[in-house]
Amino acid sequence: MSLPNSADFALIYIQTAAGPPVVQTLLCGIENVNINRSVQTSESYRRDCAKPNRAGKRKLRVTGSSWSITGSGSDNIDIDSDFADVWGVRSVYNVELYKDDGTDGGELVGTYSGTGILTTRNQAYTQESPGSTDITIEGEDDLTWAAA
Repeated sequence: MSLPNSADFALIYIQTAAGPPVVQTLLCGIENVNINRSVQTSESYRRDCAKPNRAGKRKLRVTGSSWSITGSGSDNIDIDSDFADVWGVRSVYNVELYKDDGTDGGELVGTYSGTGILTTRNQAYTQESPGSTDITIEGEDDLTWAAA
């Protein structure tokens, strides 16, 4: 039997200084991470010249690609100024993927890295539960993968 090699959790970091050494700030509290990739296309329909009375078949042309990272979890007022510093500013983001190996830190599987802009930060507070936050990072250029 073959099982997929999957990470158990992910951590998002903002690269706050290029270094050396590179300085990163953990977005502590963001516990749910989604990495989203998409390809934009344009479409046209072409008829078969041998069957001109039949409907054309769709043809797709790739016109671009994009990526984004969304995260949600507990709000963390301690890093509010870090969020403010990167709000609407191009920054390098790193998403580290880990396996739960029974240790405090987990086993690093690898890291996604790319330049993006923090475009959304929603915070919610109620008397019934602790504060929560949702973020969106819209990426530019490539999102790269480096295995551990």
